[in-house]
Amino acid sequence: MTSKENFRWGVSSSAFQIEGANKADGKGPSTLDKRKVRAGIADTSVAADFYHHWREDIQLLASLKVTSFRMSISWTRIFPTGTGSSNKAGVQFYDQVIDALLANNIEPVVTINHFDMPYALITQFNGWLSRKSVNAFANYAKFLFQHFGDRVKTWLTINEPLMVMYNPAFNGSHYQDDNRSTKANFLMLHHILLAEKNAIKLCHQLVVNGKIGPVSSFQNVYPASSHPEDVEAAMTAESILSYWALDVAVKGKYPEITYNRLRKLKLAPQVSPADQIIFQSAFPDFIAFNYYSSIRAEKYHTPTGFVIPFFDSPLFSIDMGPQRATKKWTAMEADPVGMGIAARKLYERYHLPLIITENGYADTEVPSTDSIVQDDKRIEYLSKHIAICEQLIEEGVPLWGYFIWSFMDSLSGREGFSKRYGLVYVNRTDTDLRDLKRTPKKSFYWYRDQIRDWRAKYD
Repeated sequence: MTSKENFRWGVSSSAFQIEGANKADGKGPSTLDKRKVRAGIADTSVAADFYHHWREDIQLLASLKVTSFRMSISWTRIFPTGTGSSNKAGVQFYDQVIDALLANNIEPVVTINHFDMPYALITQFNGWLSRKSVNAFANYAKFLFQHFGDRVKTWLTINEPLMVMYNPAFNGSHYQDDNRSTKANFLMLHHILLAEKNAIKLCHQLVVNGKIGPVSSFQNVYPASSHPEDVEAAMTAESILSYWALDVAVKGKYPEITYNRLRKLKLAPQVSPADQIIFQSAFPDFIAFNYYSSIRAEKYHTPTGFVIPFFDSPLFSIDMGPQRATKKWTAMEADPVGMGIAARKLYERYHLPLIITENGYADTEVPSTDSIVQDDKRIEYLSKHIAICEQLIEEGVPLWGYFIWSFMDSLSGREGFSKRYGLVYVNRTDTDLRDLKRTPKKSFYWYRDQIRDWRAKYD
């Protein structure tokens, strides 16, 4: 059971979105470094330049009074070609960051892989499309556990596997075939899940008192109506989008009914006896999930316009619903109650502790004349979701922590720096680096006060 006294208050980030320095000190290219970037959108070369500003950024984290910082490690900063000898400069960089966090009483919560596949593995064997990727990832994870495991005790495996399987910028498949193959997507995911199992097993073997869990982009799915066919479509959508990968992580097998439906469509991967052994070889200590809003599903109908690949299925259709109040980003409206529903579904299905590793609000922001970003809509959004966290704990859900996405304005995979999630404003645009000055937003001070008040109430 989680107590309110030891609750993790955190903020999140990922290497490719904040580090920059994508060619510095021996780092090799990743799929994100090589992806095709639309004109006028920033690439990974500088991002928020955490690589050169990490000292001041950690001081900001300390002043925010968070207990934990979710970060990821760039695979190609450790192994420039994905395998082989480690890159000493890259290892030293993360040593310094981890040691500085600990010196400021901030727990590093480390994601092993957050979307960035070594591009060398794409050219060698098509990356996640090849089973060779499973061993390559195991070797990488083993090094991280052996080198950083004396200081890092909370690990996350692979961020949002379904996003990796469907996004060619992440998995590198765009450079092999411009035409997306759904069958190939499910094969990539199968290899990702095998790799994840190996990482869980290695963590338990190599990290004393270490804990590790998968990271799901949990899709809380409502039926678009009370019509039975819409209700069934919502069940199927949630099974594919949320339980397909998590069932393997926690139960060691795919959800049976959904697997059989996908098998009939010739989409489900073949699970060999060797795969079954790996799937049953290790199990996570907790489940991490990222939540922003909920979606609605209805009986499948032929699309009339563009469908996000993530939601493209012959078994259901997704009704995206109204946009958020900003009307800038095509996301569902805020649904804090849905986060509580998601947590309840996860706990009642898997009976494991939970960590909310991403929850945040995107907007297009500029500082006012007094250099303050008045992000009241973000505060309103976060406030309602934090209230759900307290409710969940009171109702007996073992919720270990809540992490805001994101600590600072970061490179968005599609929208660059015009889409800002951060509690800290980074002074740059997609086309102008400016001075990269960090300026805490109004939400930064609000979150600091939330943490202070929680501690005063429960410590």
